[in-house]
Amino acid sequence: MLGLGSLPMLAQTPQTDLPQLYSLVDGKTIIKTNPFNDILGHLNLKVERLITRGASAQLSLEFSPNGATEKQSGAFHTNPFFMSNSFVFSPEQPRYIAASPQIRCYLNGGMGHGFYMEAYYRAQHSEFSHQRMYVHHHMVGSGTNFFDVRYNGSATMHSFGINIGAQWLFGRRKNIVLDWHILGVGRGFARGGFTANFDDVSHAVLEEAVRSELLSMTEQAVFTFDNKTDNNVKVSNLKYQSYLFNMGLSLGFRF
Repeated sequence: MLGLGSLPMLAQTPQTDLPQLYSLVDGKTIIKTNPFNDILGHLNLKVERLITRGASAQLSLEFSPNGATEKQSGAFHTNPFFMSNSFVFSPEQPRYIAASPQIRCYLNGGMGHGFYMEAYYRAQHSEFSHQRMYVHHHMVGSGTNFFDVRYNGSATMHSFGINIGAQWLFGRRKNIVLDWHILGVGRGFARGGFTANFDDVSHAVLEEAVRSELLSMTEQAVFTFDNKTDNNVKVSNLKYQSYLFNMGLSLGFRF
């Protein structure tokens, strides 16, 4: 009888999940940033909330107050059909602001650690400044005429995609977080426009040359020329689609 009465005392207590051990609050909130982007002046913040074992929700915010001084990735004449906000792929970023909610699934069922896949939506507004494109016009009997178009513009993109990566917890309290964003791919849909100053050519020649340079994104474009000067034009309703590629490394703290 004494042996049977002691059995409940020998039962094992359930183990607490690793992220909840020694946490400051409940161990389910993680704040991260990419320090390399911050050093280069492109501010970013990620807030991850663990929902249940193996699943979390994350919000990523990015802001680049100053764009590259010369050619900027994503500008209309720089083949924006393949884009990235990662400095690994594209170091010449424009001024932009972006927000991206994400749903993450940890493949090993971990609470905030292990390999993961995540689906994301991203909204981004980019501003392009001091951009230049050299366009050409074929003239009958005179060969090809090249001229310069200088423009400032902006574009808003909505994109969807999938990221894969791995996240680790370090330190005695497991509160130091390392998030390796191995690779992200997505598809974006953008619309924008620009105002430009161009060399002394006719409006018809300018429009034909720009449409030839920007190809399919000008199918529904509207060209509005300034009546006060012959060398200014506003181009609106430019539309294009892009493939997106990203990677990165973030450090953070769990509390």
